[in-house]
Amino acid sequence: MRLTVNHLAKAYGFLWALRDVSIDLPAGAFVAVLGPNGAGKTTLLKLLAGLIAPTTGAIQFDGVTLAPNNPLARKQIGFLAPADHLYDNLTVRENLCFFTSLYQRNDRTVNIDRALETVGLSQRRDEFVGNLSSGLKCRVSIAKWQLLQPGLLLLDEPYGVLDGNGVDLLESFLQSHCQQGHIVIMASHHVSRALKLCNRALILHQGRLSFDEAKQQPWPSFAQAFGEFLPHGESWNS
Repeated sequence: MRLTVNHLAKAYGFLWALRDVSIDLPAGAFVAVLGPNGAGKTTLLKLLAGLIAPTTGAIQFDGVTLAPNNPLARKQIGFLAPADHLYDNLTVRENLCFFTSLYQRNDRTVNIDRALETVGLSQRRDEFVGNLSSGLKCRVSIAKWQLLQPGLLLLDEPYGVLDGNGVDLLESFLQSHCQQGHIVIMASHHVSRALKLCNRALILHQGRLSFDEAKQQPWPSFAQAFGEFLPHGESWNS
């Protein structure tokens, strides 16, 4: 399993949101994508998810070219974002049954119940998703991707609506997912948490890749690169 991105770029009219990004990730990679607002983080994730087409460049996952018109390749990709799609008029259990059947997984009820127990929603399995808080909906999404086990899991600012227990559930799932040989790419402004989990960090700035290194301890090169985006007078201590 490998993700290869070659000279990826995306333009919206005359505005380049992403320019000439190339990365190569092996199985088990956990990548933190960092950078200021407007750096291109969400655009990169949407391109990797096949939600939008690149202006130039190519993406290959496990030897298959990823593109919006390639549904078979997209079945290997998960995208957990604050607006992760769930059906409000279905119950929690019905949502998970629907998505597993959509991905042709057809998990047995016992697997779905086990996933709900993992995220602390066993007692709310028959409630309509529309009645849940944003944090609990995010837990449903964690259960969904736990069942679907995508080879490439993308996350865009996943911490925002989660409480302390929810954060622990998410991070435990992500670490287990990587240990099974899958690839995780997470964009987040929670730099300390992202660095604790990742084994590689990317920094985007004005649509370009300004930093790409495997995790080190200590990590002076990261401190120098990321320090450019901190408020005046502050420094980064990993």
